[in-house]
Amino acid sequence: METNIYLGIGWLVYGVIHSVLASESIKNKISTQYYRLIYNALAIILMIPLFYWLTTKPSASMMPSSLISQLLSGLMILSGIYIIYLSFKNYDVKEFLGLNFKDNQGKQILQTEGLSSLIRHPLYTGTLLFVWGLFGYFTTEAYFITAVCLTLYIRIGIYFEEKKLLKTFGKSYQKYQKEVPMLIPKI
Repeated sequence: METNIYLGIGWLVYGVIHSVLASESIKNKISTQYYRLIYNALAIILMIPLFYWLTTKPSASMMPSSLISQLLSGLMILSGIYIIYLSFKNYDVKEFLGLNFKDNQGKQILQTEGLSSLIRHPLYTGTLLFVWGLFGYFTTEAYFITAVCLTLYIRIGIYFEEKKLLKTFGKSYQKYQKEVPMLIPKI
């Protein structure tokens, strides 16, 4: 149990560092040309010890696992990966990763096609399906803590991201918010 507390603290620290790095004040201090690359590289580097901890430290099982639960969890994991893959079709992947070294400031376009016509944050939906699918598959306390921490972080991140998007796109984003659900599509 103690190791899981440290894992939870690790995710909390990761979330704080990741959020600070995403802030406008930090973004303005780093050359806009390299900001996204540095941000993504640090995000990956800081996540490596957490995933190492998650996969190597013993953690108690929270519930029994069955073939059916593992199949359903596997479907969630694969669905999450597929949604993430489809989400990237709306983005310039090189720019998203920070590998487009042109300064494109001022050329932002509100993406509302593809999955973004069904949900405003398809990358987050895919990520949530993936992490909760992992918990459903492995059913340990460590995976549960990870899923809860990432869910909270994503939800808080969406709040701040939407404020930024409203500032950037104004009434067009406000209209988009009213028409398109945040994470779960309308049936």
